[in-house]
Amino acid sequence: MNTVQQSVTATPLPSGQSAILFGPIWSGVLVLSLLFVLLSHLGYLPLDTRSDEPRRALVALEMMLSGDYITPTLNGERYFNKPPLYNWFIAGSYSLFGTYSSLALRFPMIVSLLLFGLTVYYFARKYLSAGIGFAVALMVLTNGRVLLYDSLLGLIEITFSWVVYSGMMLVFHFDRKRQYTVLYITTYALTAIGFLLKGLPPVAFQGITLISWFWYTGQIRRLFHPAHLIGIGVFLLITGSYYWAYFTRNAIPLSDVAGVLVNESAKRTGLQFGIGKTLLHLVTFPFEVFYHFVPYLLLLVLLVRRGLWTELKENAFVAFNALTFCTNVLIYWTSPQVYGRYLISLVPLLFTVLAYLYYERTAAGDRHRYWVERSWLILTIAVAVGCWATLFYPTSRTIPGVIWKTALVSGLLGTLAWFQSRPSMNKLGLIVGVMIVIRLGINWLVLPGRYVTRQYYKENAERAVRITVGKPLYGYRSTIGNDQASDVSSFHISALRGDILRKTNHKIPAAYYVADSVSLVGERYDIVDKIVLFDRHPAYIVRFHP
Repeated sequence: MNTVQQSVTATPLPSGQSAILFGPIWSGVLVLSLLFVLLSHLGYLPLDTRSDEPRRALVALEMMLSGDYITPTLNGERYFNKPPLYNWFIAGSYSLFGTYSSLALRFPMIVSLLLFGLTVYYFARKYLSAGIGFAVALMVLTNGRVLLYDSLLGLIEITFSWVVYSGMMLVFHFDRKRQYTVLYITTYALTAIGFLLKGLPPVAFQGITLISWFWYTGQIRRLFHPAHLIGIGVFLLITGSYYWAYFTRNAIPLSDVAGVLVNESAKRTGLQFGIGKTLLHLVTFPFEVFYHFVPYLLLLVLLVRRGLWTELKENAFVAFNALTFCTNVLIYWTSPQVYGRYLISLVPLLFTVLAYLYYERTAAGDRHRYWVERSWLILTIAVAVGCWATLFYPTSRTIPGVIWKTALVSGLLGTLAWFQSRPSMNKLGLIVGVMIVIRLGINWLVLPGRYVTRQYYKENAERAVRITVGKPLYGYRSTIGNDQASDVSSFHISALRGDILRKTNHKIPAAYYVADSVSLVGERYDIVDKIVLFDRHPAYIVRFHP
C-alpha cells in the first residue's frame, strides 16, 4: 500500500513549539476581535448593488409572500438557476428576526462561516496539531476574499463551501477508519445538500475527490464497494424528494429545469468561451487566485523546494489536502469565467499544506520564510501609513470621529509591525491580527461611504411606491427583471408593499406600473412619481390612460 497510508503524525517542530504556536491570551484576543469585526457591521449596509445578494434576498422574499417554498420565483416568474435550499435558510432567518432586514439576510452566511472555521479547526487539529489547526481556521476566516468582501454579503458561497469542504474531509476521515458505508452515506448526503444549494458542481467535486484519492492510495477497488450504490441512493433520495414535490406542483417539462442547471454549470467553461479566452485564463488564473486570497498565499513560495512531495506525503492528511486541491481546482482553472468566491471551498486545502510547511517544515532562518515575513511586514507598514488617506478622501473625511478612528487603526497596525520586526516563530499569527485590524478600518472608514450609495436606492424606491401600498403595482415590460441590478429595486419595493412586484406587458385597469422611458414609448399615461433604479437608471410610477 502507498506510504501515505502509513503515517498520520506530523514531524514536530525542532523546538517543540507545535503546541504553543498561539498562547491563550493571543488566541483569545484574535477570536474576540474577529467576532467583533465580523458581527458589528453585519447588517449595517443595505443590499449590495453589484453582486447576487439582491437576487438571493428577492427569491426568498417572494417565497414568503407567495407561501410557495417549492417553486422559486423572481418577479413572479419561475427561477431555475439555483435550487431553493439557501433561499429556505434566508426565509427561515427572515422569520426568526421578524423582518426582511440586511441582518436577517446575512445571518445564515455568518453562521455558516463560523461553523466552516470550526470544521477546518477540527480536522486540522485532529490530524496535525491544535496550533496548526487554529492557524488554518484563522487563515480561512481572515483571507482578503472572505474577510473583506464575502463576509459582508448574504451569498450562497460560504455555506456551499462549508458543505463541500466537510464532504471532502469525511472522505479522508472515514477512509482512515475503513468505514466505507458511513463514508459514502455521509459524503453523498452532503453532496445532495450542496446540489440543492448550487446545482451540479458538488457532484463533480465528489467524483474527483473519490477517484483521485482512491487511485493515489492504490484503493481504486473502493469505488466498487457496495456502499457506493447506497450513497448514490441517498443522493437521489434527497434531491429526488425535492424535485418530486416540484414537478407535482408545477406541470412543466423536466428538460426546462435540467437545461438551466446544466447551462448554469457549463456557461463559465471553455466550451462557452472558446480556445482563446480559455488559454488566456490558464495563464492568468494563478495570479487571480493570489490576488483574492492575500496575504496568506505569499506562503506559496514555500512550495519551491526540493523533495516537496516527499515531505508532503509523510503525513497522509497533508497529502490528501494537496492532492484534493490540485485535482479539484482544475474545474476552475479551465473555466474562463470564475469569481474568487467560487474557490472558497478549496482554499482551506491549500492553506493546510502551506501552514504545515510554515510551522513544521521551515526553520526560522529559511530564506523563503524570511522573504514572506518581510513582505508581510512591508504590507503592514504600507497600510498603517496609507490609511491616513481617509482624511483626504471625499467619502471618508466627513465620517464622525475619522481622525481618532484612523489614528487607532494606524496605531494598531504600527504595533503589529513592530512585533513582526522582532524574532518570532509565529509571524503568521501576527499577520492574522493585521487582517483583523484592516477589517476594523474598513468597518469604520470605508463602509459609511458604501452605505450612502446603497441607502439612496432603498429610500428612493420606498418613497416612490409608498402611495401604491394596498393597490396593484407591476413592472412594465423590460423595466425590471432583465438583470441582477434591477433586483435591488424589486426587493425594496416588494418588501415595503408586502406583495410581489410582477412583470407584465399588459395594461390592467386601476393598476400602477414601474416603467422606464423605453417601455413607455407610444403609451398614454400619467406620471405619479419618479423612481431611480440601480445605476441611476430613471423610471416612473405611472397609470395608463383607459
